[in-house]
Amino acid sequence: MAYEVEAGAVAPDPASAYRARAMSVDPVAVRHDEDIRITLCIATRNRPELVERHLLPCLRRLPSGSSVIVVDQSTTAKTAERLDGLDGIVYRRTDGIGLSRARNLAIRMTTAPLLAFTDDDVSFEPSWLDRLVALFDMNPEAGAVCGRAVTPSGQPVLGAAERSGVYRWPTNPFGLGAGLNMALRREALVDAGPFDEELGAGARFPAAEDTDMIYRVMRAGWSVACSDEVIVTHHDWRSHRESLRLQYHYGVGAGAQTAKHVRAGDREALWMALRLQLPEPRLLLRRLASDRRQHGAGPRHMPRKLRLLRPRYGPRHLFFSAGMAAGFIGWRRAHIRRGVTPPANKTAAGDSSR
Repeated sequence: MAYEVEAGAVAPDPASAYRARAMSVDPVAVRHDEDIRITLCIATRNRPELVERHLLPCLRRLPSGSSVIVVDQSTTAKTAERLDGLDGIVYRRTDGIGLSRARNLAIRMTTAPLLAFTDDDVSFEPSWLDRLVALFDMNPEAGAVCGRAVTPSGQPVLGAAERSGVYRWPTNPFGLGAGLNMALRREALVDAGPFDEELGAGARFPAAEDTDMIYRVMRAGWSVACSDEVIVTHHDWRSHRESLRLQYHYGVGAGAQTAKHVRAGDREALWMALRLQLPEPRLLLRRLASDRRQHGAGPRHMPRKLRLLRPRYGPRHLFFSAGMAAGFIGWRRAHIRRGVTPPANKTAAGDSSR
């Protein structure tokens, strides 16, 4: 394992310099990636037990020559101790905090044209990276590819159970993909810019760095390819109360993401957020009628949006909605005080040449 220590975090830059920095390669990077097509980028902070239980066995099973970068923001050396001796891993210790910061740092540490991302509470098969590469090869116009996440019992974790296909703006990014099973084309990062370091775990708005990236990739003219055959397993370790808090954080991030794009003049982002909360009535009634014809009127077979109103699902939806409102208002207040307006999206959906 190649080991490095970074003295401090990188402060946010203006938009133009920020994009350029996403494409620059750190001069102290230790890998020569001319022959590597994809690099796996993993961020972790103070979760050595999860790294050892779920991530480490997967890294050991990766094919020889795989490119992996681990950015560790932990306050102790326990994660480093567990990764010590693992061949082919580039390990970077940093004092910075934030998932987006860690991912942007990993992007700068490799020249690989494709960049894969997952989390430290996820497990995957040795062929996972090859499947991501194949998805890019099948979709040369895709700037991002997303797979599916399931529980150890095989239940879908995020979004619909079936969503294979190729998507373009103005597809709603929420539920389309997530950072635990996602890969980006470096060329798309040139157009979309790096992960927003105000979003994501450890930041003021602690989520939505992944959906924000997917949205910006589509707005920059690229498509997003999704495959239900590219699967990772997410191991949920949180209590019920912690899961509700996480839903609130998801909402805060989604609200901040929406506020950012609305302030930049993108009204479609606001409608996407509203449709996330208020599904189209006709579609809802159509799904309810279909379920009644197939399964009868029992609540077990009600559509997902209606099931959210039941006690089992209601609290999660309410926490997410409350967080979304708080994130939207909080982002606007913070940026109005600063007097900073993010740059408008330059590429409309109709202008795409890809």
